[in-house]
Amino acid sequence: MNFSVKKIVSIFLLPILVLGCIKEIDLTEGENPNTNNSNSETTNHYKRIGMYDGSFDDLIDNNACSSVKLPVSLLANSIPLTIANTADYQLVLNIFNLSPIDVDIIVFNFPITILNQDYSQTLITSQAQFDNLSAICNQAINNNLSAITCVDIVYPINISLYNTTTEQTTIISVVKDQDLFNFMANLSVNEVYSVKYPINAVTIGNVNIQVNSDDQLKSIINDCMN
Repeated sequence: MNFSVKKIVSIFLLPILVLGCIKEIDLTEGENPNTNNSNSETTNHYKRIGMYDGSFDDLIDNNACSSVKLPVSLLANSIPLTIANTADYQLVLNIFNLSPIDVDIIVFNFPITILNQDYSQTLITSQAQFDNLSAICNQAINNNLSAITCVDIVYPINISLYNTTTEQTTIISVVKDQDLFNFMANLSVNEVYSVKYPINAVTIGNVNIQVNSDDQLKSIINDCMN
């Protein structure tokens, strides 16, 4: 009789323990608006915030989705230059400022290496290949798939990750943009997650904001991008 009672108690306790793990993320539809999967709008937002920002060298490549790996050899309005570091962008600007009426043109000495918004690298061997990258970037911008550069996350942040197949919950600590991008880009169909709010973000003008939900993050992004 004692064995039967213990067995019944164990049967009832097991689902309670399992549900306790799941409750951290609230899988029930509508229960937690901050629960997301790989197709969520919030996932796209965080992925774009974590993307590599290639806009800092637009003076030479006119491509916000990527940057040119230095050193690089080029012609700025037919004047040969070697750009060894970011300070050398001023050399290009000085040449561009020589005349207020000419058309400023950069011609690279290929091959060059491009750093992409997904942190990969691409060897570019021709102007046609380079122009194609710019077209792809413009398409990404038009489709809201390019990097969000007006919001920076203050790290570290923690994310609760739940695998619906293994029924395991893991706390992920994210410490930099590349980690955030990789997490969001590599979510499987069997995984859902919830960012552990509040987190802090910095927007245009170096304004610090405490973010308490996915909806608030969306609002902040919409405000700064408009």
